[in-house]
Amino acid sequence: MNLLVCASHLFPNYKNPNAGSFVVEQLRHLQRYCEITVLVPHPWVPPVVGRLSEKWRQYAQLPDKETVAGIKVLHPRRLVIPKVNSWAWMTVSVTLSYWHFLSRSHRFTDSPFHRFTHIEGHFVLPDGFATAFLGRQFGKPSIIHVHGTDVHTIPQQSALLKFLTVWALRHADAIRAVSSDLAERAIKLMDAETRRSGETEKAKKVWVIPNGVDLNKFRVMARQEARQQLGLDEDKRYLLYVGRLVAVKGLDLLLDAFAQLTQKWRDVELLLIGDGAEREALKHQATALGIRDKVHFVGAQPHERIVLWMNAGDVFCLPSRKEGFGAVLIEALACGTPVVATSVGGIPEIVTDGRVGRLVRSRDPKELAACIEEVLETHWDRQRLRDYVAERFSFDVVTRKLLEMYGSVMRES
Repeated sequence: MNLLVCASHLFPNYKNPNAGSFVVEQLRHLQRYCEITVLVPHPWVPPVVGRLSEKWRQYAQLPDKETVAGIKVLHPRRLVIPKVNSWAWMTVSVTLSYWHFLSRSHRFTDSPFHRFTHIEGHFVLPDGFATAFLGRQFGKPSIIHVHGTDVHTIPQQSALLKFLTVWALRHADAIRAVSSDLAERAIKLMDAETRRSGETEKAKKVWVIPNGVDLNKFRVMARQEARQQLGLDEDKRYLLYVGRLVAVKGLDLLLDAFAQLTQKWRDVELLLIGDGAEREALKHQATALGIRDKVHFVGAQPHERIVLWMNAGDVFCLPSRKEGFGAVLIEALACGTPVVATSVGGIPEIVTDGRVGRLVRSRDPKELAACIEEVLETHWDRQRLRDYVAERFSFDVVTRKLLEMYGSVMRES
């Protein structure tokens, strides 16, 4: 198989060199079985702008191709309008960029793009829409990977975004959803009438294939060793969160619950790994609750050091309001750390309540505090937590499911 992957923002790019690390890992494992080329657009710079502006001159000097984790990455140029960055404009701009690039490549019979067997896009807008459009233009099967906000948030923002989302989902040959919850949302978006009439044609093209975890990278190590490397107190208990500090992650709820815990557990502290728009608001909340000295805003960390933090924590907490899948949960479990998470989105498909942690079924900080306390008081077999993940979410398992989907799409096309 020869895969052409469209990943304008869920892949390392000029704005965010750490974007889409889970997509990189997934493709890296697929490379054992497939030839893969990834398209990640860079801004097109008119010559006169490049001479006048340092910022745009830097854009003009961005490479046309590179290799990321052994994966071939090409950078077609896309039209960027300063201060215009809406989902609708990104969809138009990215789609035209891919179409122009591939149209030029198809003029040459020795072009590798004559050989690609199908095209796939990560996230419905803009890349999923582009994938469905290009698949129809070039007569290739198209697959859209659905990850979360692309079906449960963005379509609700405007009628235009909903139209673009629905068009993409309907015209793709297959849809990979990382959880059953997202699969259900995608089916509802595609055609409510079809669903009411009992037809299942659209549901047949939706595959539920979770994200995977690299078991070589996320591994169990001695908790004391991890804490020593991070400069943490070996005698304390640590609650851990890793991710963006944004409202949808529900960290205000975690701070409220943590404040209640500290009344009984004097040796518990909270580690927040990551950065985001809510950082200052969360600091003010921690101060108001009188727990500021026990809440550590560590900031963003290099990806290779996340395994240390995952091993250092006693409990990993994810109190999200919405969550497509929750890849950080399987990363924590792969490191032998139990989890406490809210029962939203795809999280219940990861967290078997009582087996690997606890599910919180309300937004009540008392319930969250009680669940964390229960996990702290329980003895957990760390190797058994890792084995649970390895059986369900290792990249070997996920890769086999993806290859099955690819084969089915090729047979149906």
